[in-house]
Amino acid sequence: MTNEIDELLIGEALVGEEPEIAHIDLIIGSKRGAAGAAFAGSFAQPKQGHTPILGVIRPNLPTKPMTLIVPKVSIRNLADAEKIFGPAQSAIAKAVADAVEEGVIRKSQAEEFVVIVSVFIHPRGNDYQRIYRYNYAATKLALSRAVEKFPNIDKVLEEKDKSIHAMIGFRINNLKKPPYLEVALDIPDWRRVEGIVRALPKSDAIIIEAGTPLIKRYGVEVVQKIHQLRPETVVFADLKTLDTGNLEARMAGDATADVIGFSGLAPVSTQEKFIEECKKVGALSLMDTLNVQNPVKVLKKLKVTPDIVELHRAIDVEQVKGSEWRNIGEVRKVCGNNVLVAVAGGIRVNKVEKALKAGADILVVGRAITAAKDVTGAARAFLQRMGVEEVDQFRVMTDF
Repeated sequence: MTNEIDELLIGEALVGEEPEIAHIDLIIGSKRGAAGAAFAGSFAQPKQGHTPILGVIRPNLPTKPMTLIVPKVSIRNLADAEKIFGPAQSAIAKAVADAVEEGVIRKSQAEEFVVIVSVFIHPRGNDYQRIYRYNYAATKLALSRAVEKFPNIDKVLEEKDKSIHAMIGFRINNLKKPPYLEVALDIPDWRRVEGIVRALPKSDAIIIEAGTPLIKRYGVEVVQKIHQLRPETVVFADLKTLDTGNLEARMAGDATADVIGFSGLAPVSTQEKFIEECKKVGALSLMDTLNVQNPVKVLKKLKVTPDIVELHRAIDVEQVKGSEWRNIGEVRKVCGNNVLVAVAGGIRVNKVEKALKAGADILVVGRAITAAKDVTGAARAFLQRMGVEEVDQFRVMTDF
């Protein structure tokens, strides 16, 4: 099937295995437009270590549309240069020509358009067969994606909270699959905390809370220490901020907190600044309603609402009849259905079903787990009662 190209198009593809893995970024467009200007500019102003070269199928046979290959990794020596000038150059040029033959690019447009390909060759890649095959496949795929304008925005929004980038070394959990078990570490003793963290089962459904006493003793940097033990786990910094909202949110964000908590007793402006700062640092904001008489009334005053509202009952009111999680429905009306509602205070295994039935997304548990003789078993008992399947909520898509 042939395609009309009437604008600047962009494509990307990653194919193969290290160290010969191929990562292709490319643009295709008219010689008379932005692509043509970029082509001429790159060609006329080469940079040391990243000299662009024309894509040729073999010497004296450039591909069409004319293709400029720009190395992403600095060419340091002749061995690096040979990989670009040999298998990569030939593979990319052949892929462009084949794309024309197969109708991805119209034959009538072969003289009208140019292609700029940014190519990654790992310095340790030495297998020319693999370099050729991977770069050929990646270029063909990137061209097809460019012409098809893949991915569309619906695909991006669908996948953004599911997918992971293999190079960052850990998974990002955006709390899109409740319910979750939040283990509150209010113990100001790092040795005990470390033992508890190591004993917790590996599960996407667990959130680790760096409690206020723990942070007060060791500083907000304790969040980083927890992340070093559990890089894949969401860590919540329970600051209970009452003042300087943006400053404290920034501090916790710099310490790698995934969720940052402020007090619902803080001035409205402080809460709003805190929430906005959390958005800037890429963390979720949590309002702690401890001692807040009417959380819904406070939420209605905010121009921006938190990502999580924690209905927190103090110890001395835990057993008051009718006080359990009565505000969940009202919180959702104010904040919208995307808000997560956490419940804290006296959560035991026998109350799990009741809390979930009331609409809770996050169950905050402290001593029932942290003071247990068998921390692993206690946490698993909660997870089992919550009905959380031991499956990875994040996966690498194999259909593209």
